[in-house]
Amino acid sequence: MTVRNAHAMAYDSDRAKVMLFGGADERRVLGDLWEWDGKVWRKMSASGPAPRTFPAMAYDRDRKRLVLFGGNRVLFGTENDKDTFLADMWEWDGARWHEIKTMTPPARAEACMVYDNARRRLVLFGGHSVVAGKRTRFGDTWEWDGRIWLQVSTSGPSPRNGATMTYDPIRRRVLLFGGNGPSGETWTWDGKSWREVKPAVTPGRFNSVMAYDEARQQVLRFGGWNGKTRIDDTWSFDGTAWQQLNVAGPEARNHSALVYEAKRRRLVLFGGHDGERVFGDTWEWDGSKWLRVAFCAPRQRVDNGH
Repeated sequence: MTVRNAHAMAYDSDRAKVMLFGGADERRVLGDLWEWDGKVWRKMSASGPAPRTFPAMAYDRDRKRLVLFGGNRVLFGTENDKDTFLADMWEWDGARWHEIKTMTPPARAEACMVYDNARRRLVLFGGHSVVAGKRTRFGDTWEWDGRIWLQVSTSGPSPRNGATMTYDPIRRRVLLFGGNGPSGETWTWDGKSWREVKPAVTPGRFNSVMAYDEARQQVLRFGGWNGKTRIDDTWSFDGTAWQQLNVAGPEARNHSALVYEAKRRRLVLFGGHDGERVFGDTWEWDGSKWLRVAFCAPRQRVDNGH
């Protein structure tokens, strides 16, 4: 495994593997697929989606497919890069990629996508692109039921990119936090409407990472950008309030990825950057502490202003 940031991860619950796709190392955009079995990363030898950063990716438990949508052909772009944002859709069946030729949401990167276990569909929110020559953020909500994409809401959280989402199976809600600003808002989606939750402590974060810890029945969130610097804090959410945990862990970063690995009852975090270096380390959260379980030395990052 190489250092990278702006990649996507999801947990394949049928094969008990953490799957990672794309992103960028210190200077190149990547299009490779890897799996983590709790001991080693293994590169999958399969052709498929073009290299990209910030794709949306989630595992469809009902159809037993890894689903990837959109992203950006470059690490970051300008208003002149109108052709770099993607709207293609792919599925991985455990052996090969299949492009799904269907009507999709408009091209975008830095959108959020999770699988709603109760309603058996993928939920996608937000992101950004270039529309009519201008950088545009989205505030739309889409669902994929395995056959068609359906736009289900345009109200709720304000248009944003760089938010993070997870699914809470106890409360049967999609949970969204943060985004550009940076925002400290927390929202839930029940399949019909968005509702803002207003915890007492809500520090704003952009490009933090979040996942639901099924073993301990709580949401965990790490890192991100607070508007001034990258952060290395860890927070838990019980459905009502955010609580900062007094634990040491990964170095401050954003643009990493975090998923729950059910077989080993661990959260797995990989990569990211701190503004100067791109990371290639793998960390696990066991419910009380972070442990670095694999390491690739960070590399100096080519400056691009982000």
